[in-house]
Amino acid sequence: MGPYLKEFWNRRAFAIELSRFGDKAEYLDSKLGKVWLILNPLLLAMVYFLLVTVIRGSASKTSGLSTLAHILIELFTFYFAQNCIGGGALSITAGGRLILNQAFPRALLPLSSSISAFWQFVPTIPVYILVVIVGELFFPKTYIPGLRLTYLWAPFIIICVGITGFGLALIFATLNVYFRDTSKLLTYITRIWLYASPVLWRPDILHGWHQIILYINPLGPTLAATSEVWISGKSPTHLELIGCVGWSFLAMLVGGYFFISRERDFAIRI
Repeated sequence: MGPYLKEFWNRRAFAIELSRFGDKAEYLDSKLGKVWLILNPLLLAMVYFLLVTVIRGSASKTSGLSTLAHILIELFTFYFAQNCIGGGALSITAGGRLILNQAFPRALLPLSSSISAFWQFVPTIPVYILVVIVGELFFPKTYIPGLRLTYLWAPFIIICVGITGFGLALIFATLNVYFRDTSKLLTYITRIWLYASPVLWRPDILHGWHQIILYINPLGPTLAATSEVWISGKSPTHLELIGCVGWSFLAMLVGGYFFISRERDFAIRI
């Protein structure tokens, strides 16, 4: 593992450049380009907001804004992880020519996808801030707080989401080499995962032993911490912090072992 990790670190520039050129190619034929990174989750958030408020019944302006802000911010965060996993799952099979013609740590390909997912996530951060400012200016009595020191937790949460997403991407990238239908099934898995995560519902509705639903979800603690920081204006709880770090470590440990132990078979399977 020592030489592998050293080579992996020495070639990190390769993953960064591959990610940069991949992003340019993805939006080359789109007139709106990266505007869709914000527009797509924004439109989905409006659809989900209408569904949630219709099912729940009429809501006041204050609670309505709080619900919309929660759904919007959690969707952006969930999509960051989803893009890490989805792009990483396809990275090995899509990079078949590189694997057959070059010798390098194959984990750089899922890393490149995670880097791309991060840069796609960055333009959504100003939307977080805008939601908070609008809530503070026009609805000061809502759950949305003003700018507070608790927002300093945001980089930590984003790092945990990225690490967890990268670890899971290693698992699905390996599975996709052996079972090419994995990438297709992943579309439905992530959709169910979205509904099972605190995106369309607030994590504070869970009490007692029901909170286990939150912590057996790899993204549950990070999404709950996101809601605490951005919507409630509070610091993440100790359990949420333990869950964030625990799932990041577990995803990297299991994903790294599963990927690296089968990496030599990739050229044959592809």
